[in-house]
Amino acid sequence: MADNSESKALYPCIIPTIVPDYLRSHGFFLTFFKLLPISKIVFIGPESLREYVEKDSAENVFGNNIIEFVAEGSLVPFTPVKTIYDELVSQNLSKNPSSVNWYYQQFLKMAYARVCPEEYYLCWDSDTLPIREINMFSESGKPYFDVKFELQNSYFVTINRLFGFSKIIEKSFISEHMLFNCELMKEMLDEIEKTNFKGSQFYEKIMSAVGADNLFVGFSEFETFGTWVAMKHQSKYMLRFWKSFRNLNFFVDISDLTQEDIDWLAISYDAATFEKYQETEEILTKLFRDPRYREKLTPEQFYISILESGAMGEYKDGKFKYGDGYAPI
Repeated sequence: MADNSESKALYPCIIPTIVPDYLRSHGFFLTFFKLLPISKIVFIGPESLREYVEKDSAENVFGNNIIEFVAEGSLVPFTPVKTIYDELVSQNLSKNPSSVNWYYQQFLKMAYARVCPEEYYLCWDSDTLPIREINMFSESGKPYFDVKFELQNSYFVTINRLFGFSKIIEKSFISEHMLFNCELMKEMLDEIEKTNFKGSQFYEKIMSAVGADNLFVGFSEFETFGTWVAMKHQSKYMLRFWKSFRNLNFFVDISDLTQEDIDWLAISYDAATFEKYQETEEILTKLFRDPRYREKLTPEQFYISILESGAMGEYKDGKFKYGDGYAPI
């Protein structure tokens, strides 16, 4: 995905995380500076994370690269989010609600726009590793929205309640990362805060718009921002299909990932995600490491053959079925 874009301007990369997740991906953060055109990494999390980040910074664990810590409470206080969430949970729900922490982390990503001095900031999920050089701007200087196949109808219920917008592109804006334009994000947050939903801050308004009936995966910051920009500022971004290996943890644990694995994966993919709720399966590890497959197949061909076998669920027309929508692959 590397290109000869004139725009190699550096911008901060924010990674909201907690101590266990920070330690889980710790060995790979230096790679971020090699493969992403970033000026620094800003870890956003609870106070318990501060000592780890500041110790690593003082000891130059990531070389001369800049890493910083921002206390999550300085961006979004947790209590009002939890209060509204608890009120919604107390009402009758048809499905189990998603965790309040899942919602809260998304609000942190959005709120950073209000303190970021740069024009853009890259938001990157802590469980996703870049595995080859990635530029976020086209040759024309426009930033990319990286898109994939995914569909959660519940996201668009909330988007429609907030803005009156429906799904407008075939693919999804959810791709484990997003380059946010600060001014556009702040404009969207201001618009949300002018709605009539309960509360005064954007996160209160969003939780109120989600509602008790839609609390199970009821909001996506990436899907919301992408849809809003596409409707309000269509010319500001370009779409690019994002190729990442979303379910790699089924095949190999992050602690067991080798450079040989990375080099092979990079033939087909830009990044790999290790979802912590996915348990590595020994039979898939053996297939993943089988030299016969690596000699004859690209990583993408290998992965598609596994998906087409039905070993991971219903896969059809390049999409992984999940309920009434599509799960990321």
